[in-house]
Amino acid sequence: MLDELPLALCVKPDPAWPIGKHALMNLKIVRRNGRTEVDPSNWRIPYQWQGTHYQDNDDQPFLLLINSGGGFVEGDVAELHGNLDAGTRALITTTAASKFYKCPGGAVSREEVHLNVGPDALLEYYPDESIPFAQSRTERRTQIEITSTSRLFAVDMVSAGRVHYGSGEVFAFASLLSEFSIKVDGKSAVLDRIVAVDREEIQELQSLWQGAHHAATIVCHDPKLPAGLEDKVEQELSRFDLVASGASRFGNILSSRILAKEAWHTHEAIQAVWRIVRPHIAGKPAKLIRKC
Repeated sequence: MLDELPLALCVKPDPAWPIGKHALMNLKIVRRNGRTEVDPSNWRIPYQWQGTHYQDNDDQPFLLLINSGGGFVEGDVAELHGNLDAGTRALITTTAASKFYKCPGGAVSREEVHLNVGPDALLEYYPDESIPFAQSRTERRTQIEITSTSRLFAVDMVSAGRVHYGSGEVFAFASLLSEFSIKVDGKSAVLDRIVAVDREEIQELQSLWQGAHHAATIVCHDPKLPAGLEDKVEQELSRFDLVASGASRFGNILSSRILAKEAWHTHEAIQAVWRIVRPHIAGKPAKLIRKC
C-alpha cells in the first residue's frame, strides 16, 4: 500500500530482491566544473545507467531513465531516489511509457519515485505516461519535496489502459493505486490520489473521467511566479481538443489538470503548458525532448 516513506533516501539493494525484479536507481545531482552533473551512486537492473546529455547546450543535464525490462511484469518493483543539491538544475524524463502488465497471480507491481530538491535548485520532472494493462495490479507513487526557493515543473500522467489495442482495454485493470505528492518545506502542498481497487471503484473512476482515457496533473513552483500565469495556461488549454482542463494557483504553486480522449491530445496540452511556464521557471524556451 501507499505507506509513508522518507523522501530521497539512498537505498541499498537488498540481497533478497530477485534479480531482474526489483529495479533501483540512486541519483546525486551536484554542482561541479561550472555545471550540474548527475552521479548515480548505485543502481540495479532492470534500471540502466547510460549517462546524461546537455540538450540545451547549457549547464542543465537531461537524464533519460531507462527500464530495460520494457515494463512491469507481475510483482516487479522499481525505485528511483534522487537528491538535487542547492543551486543545481536537471531534467528527468523516461524513454517510453511505463507499462504495467497483467497480474494473473494476484501480485502487485509497484513504482516509487522520491526526489528531494534543494534551495535555489530547479527540477523538471517530465516522464511519459503510466499505462495499466488489462488485469494489471498497479501501485505507483511520486513524491517530490522542495523548498520555498526551489523551482519545479512536474508532470504525472495516467492512462486508462491500452485504449486502441484490439477492441480496447479501457479501465480493464484489476486495481490501481496512484499518488502524486508535492511538499514545500516539509508541508504537503499538492496531493493527487487515485484509488480504484475493485470493479465498483474502477467504474466510479471511469465516470469521474467523463469519457476521457487519459489524465494528467502538472505542478509548477517558483518563488517569483508571475501574476496571472494561471490564466494564460487555462486560456491556452482551451484551444485543445480535451474533455476537461483547468489551471489554478495557490501562492507560488500553479497546478493544472487535463482529461483527454487521446494520448497525443494530452501530450500536446502538457507541452503547451511547458512552453508557457518554462521561460519563467528555467529561463529558457521549451523544446521537444530528444529521446534517442
